Amino acid sequence: MPHPADLQNNSEFDDSDSSSTVVASACNPNLNRDLFNELLQMVPLVQSILTDRKPTRSFPHRSSMIYTKAPPKQKKSIPAPKTRDHGAKEQNSDAESFSMFSGRAFTSEKDIEELATLKEQIGDLQLKLKEREELAENLRDQMNAVNARLDEMKRQVSEKDGSLKYSQQQLSDAKIKLADKQAALEKIHWEMMTSNKKVEKLQEELDSVQVDISTFTLLLESLANTDTAMYTDDYDTKPYVFNHVPEIDDLDEMEWQKMEEARKAYIAAVAFSKEKRDEESIAAAANARLRLQSLLFKSKTFNT
Repeated sequence: MPHPADLQNNSEFDDSDSSSTVVASACNPNLNRDLFNELLQMVPLVQSILTDRKPTRSFPHRSSMIYTKAPPKQKKSIPAPKTRDHGAKEQNSDAESFSMFSGRAFTSEKDIEELATLKEQIGDLQLKLKEREELAENLRDQMNAVNARLDEMKRQVSEKDGSLKYSQQQLSDAKIKLADKQAALEKIHWEMMTSNKKVEKLQEELDSVQVDISTFTLLLESLANTDTAMYTDDYDTKPYVFNHVPEIDDLDEMEWQKMEEARKAYIAAVAFSKEKRDEESIAAAANARLRLQSLLFKSKTFNT
């Protein structure tokens, strides 16, 4: 593809050929006057563009060309004919106007090729611009998708944070409940130890009561044996004379009944305390034992 500066040099080199071509074209009676006028108005603009383009190897200047009409002064200096006239006067005026621009290379084939090349470059640039716009649109869509994905991930993270906080709250509540249950278990353990101590104490008291019952039973048996032996001796020696034992004489039937009732009440209280194992039953058994002991102590004191 030739550079515009090279084209400009070539156009200056071929000025003589182009001028002859322009004069020959002006003398042609079939030339389109409107097209001729438009080309004539574009001469200053194209010439200024070609002279201003300075080629640089590092950064070549490429730009689009916009069609603008020539200033009004140039129109006055070169007026365009209003009507088509195939006479000799108009042909002479056209020849004179073309002779003014015989040194310019606008109508040369190389300049036309330059314009075609510029148009192709503009088309390529527009195509590239369109491709870049499509690429930018794709990138914009991708960024929107990434932002949507990021928002979704943020939402999921916030939901997970909420679930984690809820789990931590449940864990703290479970720890509190576990501490309460552990305290209740320790309390139950302490109460069980206290109950075991009370049971041991009751067992000791029960053993003591059983010893007392055994002693009382032996005492009653010894009293019964003594009474029977005395009755037998009196019957063998003196059948009609009955000598009462002082202890039996002193112990009347009322005291024996009281002692028997106290013994039965004590046995019943001990059995009830074994079944219930509470303070009231233990206290009742202790009171029954004290009453029985008091009756036994009275009988022993009276005998002595």
